[in-house]
Amino acid sequence: MVQSVVYAIYTRQSAEPRDGLSSCEAQFQSCLRYAQAEPGAGNVWIGERFDDEGISGRTLDRPALNRLRERAKVGAIDRVYAAALDRYSRNVTDTIQLLEELEQAGVEVHIAHQPELCSAPESRLLRHILASFAQFEREIIAARIAETRSYLKKHGRRLAGPAPYGYDADPITKQLVPNRIEARRVRAMFRRAARGQPPSEIARRIDHLGWRTKRWISKRSGRPVGGARWTPRQVLAVLRNPVCLGEFADGDSTRPGSHKPIVDPQSFYAVQEQLDQRRPSSRSDRHRLPFPLRGKLVCPRCRRRLCTYTITRRWGLTTIVYRYYRCRSTAGGRPPCQGVQYPAGEVEEAVRDALADTRTWQTLIDAETALTPARADVLTAVWTGLDIPTQERLLAQIVESIAFSRRNSEMRITFKGDFTEALIPVITQFTEDNR
Repeated sequence: MVQSVVYAIYTRQSAEPRDGLSSCEAQFQSCLRYAQAEPGAGNVWIGERFDDEGISGRTLDRPALNRLRERAKVGAIDRVYAAALDRYSRNVTDTIQLLEELEQAGVEVHIAHQPELCSAPESRLLRHILASFAQFEREIIAARIAETRSYLKKHGRRLAGPAPYGYDADPITKQLVPNRIEARRVRAMFRRAARGQPPSEIARRIDHLGWRTKRWISKRSGRPVGGARWTPRQVLAVLRNPVCLGEFADGDSTRPGSHKPIVDPQSFYAVQEQLDQRRPSSRSDRHRLPFPLRGKLVCPRCRRRLCTYTITRRWGLTTIVYRYYRCRSTAGGRPPCQGVQYPAGEVEEAVRDALADTRTWQTLIDAETALTPARADVLTAVWTGLDIPTQERLLAQIVESIAFSRRNSEMRITFKGDFTEALIPVITQFTEDNR
């Protein structure tokens, strides 16, 4: 009787899928055909996809690859297929580490497009050589991109991205050329701003005139983008953009551009002075906003820590700041996850409510010997008796991480191993105050 061989298929695509076409799907089908054609009738697919879409091969810290490695550790798979060696990694050290880890777990590594790379000593040498070529190719591409960017900067050329309002991209040189109608409208915006009109008023006026934002065709989706009503933020972006002066933003400064300016320096800097006068004298208020769970919430998709994010809205003389925890990280060479955003107040209230539940404290008492003498109802009373600022201060000290389920946004709180050091003084003070 032929023993069944459970296999998995790993795929990776560096760029996000375009037009619904995924390289991961093509890799999967290629590996599936290869696995089914291999000798032996006992090959069984594990039934779980391991696809890392839009993730660079520079690091092994990838969601699907991590799941695959966990399955290998527990003996859930006997063989793993990939379309090519560089799908695992483009780093020699990482490739060798990963392949040795899989083989030590008893997992055979098969390459669909390079079937000669088996586990024989000669194949090991060949794999290492090919892994070196994959890393060499990545480094050469990176060096060429850096070289090209340096050349373009030196010669005042545009690097990338859609053409800003007021300009079009020349179809041959890809450099900026003034758009006659848009350039005239940009100058009109500057004249209004120089007379003291705020961006919100300018946006309202030009919307009334029927002006719309720039419209172009997205290379990624092939669909039209833009052509919408103006917002104050978009007007401000036009007024602040040094491209109008024939320059490009370059970090905190600017660099000369080879394109023609559409606004004279006197008008540009006069408007900058007007805008600077409206700006608050200090931006430190934003950083003083309370985010007691800063760096503790985990994105349910990419497992990176969520960042803090604020949106300011003005209603007449009233300014309202909305706080959010949002996936904005680019760690690991992966773009932020779209749509992963949680209102800060709701999350913080949910965590405070969880600690106002006696069952939460009972679970902690059972797991923590330092709290054994305390009673769950006493700890609940201590927590609910604290004011919100004190609760938020303690949250930052006792919570390690908060993870959300991808399906129903269920919240799972993990507490720090030394959280009792922050709680015991509060319990002692509460006890003394209520004697």
